Amino acid sequence: MSSKLYFAYGSNLNQADLQEWALEQNVSLGAMTSLGRAWLPDHRLVFSLHSQRRQGGVLDVEPATGHVVPGVLFEMDETAWDAIDRKEGVRTTKGGYQRYATFAINSAGVPQQVETYTAKPTARQAYVEPHPDYVAIVHQGYAHLALNDGLVSPTASEVLDQVAAGQTPALLIKQLFVYGTLMQGECRHHFMREVGSRWVGASVTRGSLVNLGTFPALILPVNSSSERQGSPMAPEQKIPGELFELQDPAHDWQVLDPVEEFPGYPALAHGAYAMYHRTIVRVEPHPTLNIEEHSCAWAWTYSLADHSLPQQPIASNSWRER
Repeated sequence: MSSKLYFAYGSNLNQADLQEWALEQNVSLGAMTSLGRAWLPDHRLVFSLHSQRRQGGVLDVEPATGHVVPGVLFEMDETAWDAIDRKEGVRTTKGGYQRYATFAINSAGVPQQVETYTAKPTARQAYVEPHPDYVAIVHQGYAHLALNDGLVSPTASEVLDQVAAGQTPALLIKQLFVYGTLMQGECRHHFMREVGSRWVGASVTRGSLVNLGTFPALILPVNSSSERQGSPMAPEQKIPGELFELQDPAHDWQVLDPVEEFPGYPALAHGAYAMYHRTIVRVEPHPTLNIEEHSCAWAWTYSLADHSLPQQPIASNSWRER
């Protein structure tokens, strides 16, 4: 297998459509091993490229702080990379896409270096209306892979329809899970007030908590894919915290990211230091609540990035009960 991971989005999430193209072109897709659901953070979908084969616009991604693009991570051998390069027209002057190195967040919440595809600057347009058949192919991929799970309003499919209509897409994930000094009554909660966040409810996520001295850090559990990438092991335990809804994430991350010493994903891709990663995890209501204040959902949070820092395990996995 190649050491590079591929983040797939758009029509390449529809395996039947991909296989149909391979048969038409008499191309081997090689070995493509799915590593599960993933997110492309701080990017959004756009229809910025015309495809003669698709008779209209096709999907592209562009940087957009606070937005996320749903997709799937793959491990691929060189035959598979060659096939996808050919499908996306990477090596031809008339081809529309180029490879793009960035970070994706895997299903365990661990950011990983990946490559995906984005429109070549010479081919990119402001908006190209897609053919309904192409949009349907992407919807089918979303449904087969259950990419709407955990998303209430909007869903990934609703955002796709907004983009297809030429509209600015709504934010898929506006909630932030905090578990330490950003919680109510803690020393850094004033930053949450500064950005005008709205309290949603007491919540939990999975992982383990360590004490870095005057503040904690979340260590995420790992799935098999992230373990192969060298991420640290952590026991799966529930971490109590609080869930907030952000009103303007594009602005709010400019306030909160520096607090957590996260440089942003573009800088991270160029080797910048990060104490924490801003990532995405599954959260659910705190088990002690008698009512369901919110359903299971996806939320942003900050997890430990610099594992070389001196740290002590918090046996209770609760910052307030340390």
